[in-house]
Amino acid sequence: MRKVHTSKIQTGIWLASMAIASLLATSALAAASGPIEIVTVTAEKRAEDVQKVPIAISAISGDTLDTSGIIGTQDLGMHVPSLRFGSGVTGGENVITLRGFSSQNTTSGGDSPVAYSVDGVTMARTTAVDPEFFDVNRIEVLRGPQGTLYGRNSVGGAINIITNKPDNEFGAYADALFGNYSAWTLRGWANLPLTHGDGGTEVDARVTGVWSQHDPYQKNFSTAPTATHNADGQDFYMVRGQVYFEFSDNVNLLLSGTTTHNGDGVATKLAWGTAPAFAQGRFIGQTYDPDPRHVTKDFPEVYDQKNNFLSATLNWNLGGATLTSITAYTDGKWNASTDADSVALDLAHNNFWTLNSRQYSEEIRLASNDDQKALRWIAGFFYLNEDVKQTFFYQDTGVNAAFFAFDFDNGGTIKTTSWAPFGQIDLDLSKTSMAIPLTITAGVRYSHDQKHIDDFLNFNSLFGGFSLAKNISKSWSQVTGKLGLAYQANDNTMLYANVSRGYLAGGELVGNFPGVYNPETVMNYEAGFKSTFAGDRIQLNGAAYYTNIRDMQVFVQDITGSRIDNAGKAHVEGIELEATAVPVDNLRLNASVALTEAKYDEYKTIDNRYLFAGLSPCFDPFTNPAAICDFKGHRLIQTPEYTVDLGGEYTFDTSIGTITPRADVFFSGDVFFLSANTPRDRQSAYTLTNFHLTWNSTNGKWMADAFVNNAFDKDVISNDGLQSATIGLGFGIDNYTYYAPRTFGLRVGVHL
Repeated sequence: MRKVHTSKIQTGIWLASMAIASLLATSALAAASGPIEIVTVTAEKRAEDVQKVPIAISAISGDTLDTSGIIGTQDLGMHVPSLRFGSGVTGGENVITLRGFSSQNTTSGGDSPVAYSVDGVTMARTTAVDPEFFDVNRIEVLRGPQGTLYGRNSVGGAINIITNKPDNEFGAYADALFGNYSAWTLRGWANLPLTHGDGGTEVDARVTGVWSQHDPYQKNFSTAPTATHNADGQDFYMVRGQVYFEFSDNVNLLLSGTTTHNGDGVATKLAWGTAPAFAQGRFIGQTYDPDPRHVTKDFPEVYDQKNNFLSATLNWNLGGATLTSITAYTDGKWNASTDADSVALDLAHNNFWTLNSRQYSEEIRLASNDDQKALRWIAGFFYLNEDVKQTFFYQDTGVNAAFFAFDFDNGGTIKTTSWAPFGQIDLDLSKTSMAIPLTITAGVRYSHDQKHIDDFLNFNSLFGGFSLAKNISKSWSQVTGKLGLAYQANDNTMLYANVSRGYLAGGELVGNFPGVYNPETVMNYEAGFKSTFAGDRIQLNGAAYYTNIRDMQVFVQDITGSRIDNAGKAHVEGIELEATAVPVDNLRLNASVALTEAKYDEYKTIDNRYLFAGLSPCFDPFTNPAAICDFKGHRLIQTPEYTVDLGGEYTFDTSIGTITPRADVFFSGDVFFLSANTPRDRQSAYTLTNFHLTWNSTNGKWMADAFVNNAFDKDVISNDGLQSATIGLGFGIDNYTYYAPRTFGLRVGVHL
């Protein structure tokens, strides 16, 4: 593994080493029986103890989500190694990055390199990611390519959200949160046994709801009648209903339906005051406010997003094997408009971006039942059909630079059909005559993807215009899979090594010409260990990996929309460690670290920050008149070289119940958001700190949680996307989104 020479990584190693060493040093205090929670996961499509699954996986139970204050996606990124969430720069998309693979391409033709699923159903659009985790049984984050059981778009890994299911006991819960920014959230669930089995069919139901609002984190000082004042606010609701049928001990069916709505978009800040002097020429009479949350936007910013989700999951125990069928339908609607210049002058705006999606999927699989046999197997077939329609309109008005006035609109429909048979076997030699505690795993998947696009682009300016259209179909096929070894050194220690191949489907970018880009392929080599010791009071897991990437898909914003480059080669390598310790009763400590090198090995392209080649630092009139830049050695976007997470809590037993103070500190190295890797598209190293104080009543009925998140009010860039270079007179100005500022409040809940 290459050595990365940076003092910041050395700092990260030191912090993690000290934290993990302190956890291990507590082993002398450990009691005979261990209180570390055992989490059962279905990461490999069957129920297993997470410590027995030979892959790099973080599993966070619903209880841990609550005690750690993990409410949404940003919080999750602070607790899982190599995972980062960012906000899109055009409204409300979610940018998921895992082990260097980032979902910047959130357009209708784009596929995320990190699979995101809810109750076994893959969500093709990242706009379907819920901002609130509630009534969730657990979250599983699988790191590295999952090319066998998850397939085409899981080269970075997979995130599985598993909700709580109905059962045969009545129960209900409700809570209310109040906080700064006039925040309030109402949440609740009710579990309702409808019929008892008693030899017949048992029917249970569960209803879950969330309604959440808060004022905008961004302050818009515009008094224009067209101005809106809701950016980085929240107006969200979610309702989920589930009905569970147990027809017999061998057959059950779960029906689930969810609807969500989000009415406030992500705030953007155009950093025009930090651009070169010539690039500020159009901002005549404007004063730049360096506060990242202060703007004067006069163009109305609208955001309206709705998602619906329906699924049916059937399990049928056939004796030697269980048949599982997951049938799902999802649809989503998106409508957004944005002010592109952040000032009172109407320089440019995005009049609208609409996206309507419909997805149908089916996965059917057959898995062996007898775990006492040497050979376990699973075989299945996956099918997906998706239809996405998009329209987009952008206008530069030409104010203070009439010759730069232009507008363009693009859109169209892209239809995707994907299917894949897959299978995996596990041969446990300890259950054979060889009696060796070694399991051999082999898996293979054949994926076929077909995409049909019918789209257009209309461009107009003072110097003329043009219209383009295309109607084409493309298809790709790929074989992916996995070979692995897992050695159970003793009851508490497992060593494993895997070689896996992943595949990210090719595509066609709507409204971009020619617009077609090739698949991305990945080979990953990984070795790791999982261990518990000191009477099961300490858990330590680790992984080291090297990932080789071919034709990496790089999302690039352009003056007439976006494009995808296929970078020739790239690599990601790293080390991940996770530790949990309960050295004495009531004290729980956790630490994790990720050390990552993620770089391009071959990537030549233009620097899209510059409208004219002569402005680019790569320009040479004699040797490089086209200003082609060589980004070899540049770091991949959204991937810090190190992250460290430290957390601790202690529960005090009192006469009125338990009181638990908790602190979490997250350290991150610097992050680049563009392949050019300049200081302008960089978030420097940062630290985020959260505090919680939780009370639970003696009878377990009442709870209260006081919290302060981002306690020291750090302004951390979540994402950066360049605005049209015409605003900056040929220079692309950075357009930032930010993580939430300091928030505090109190949540009170009751079990009914």
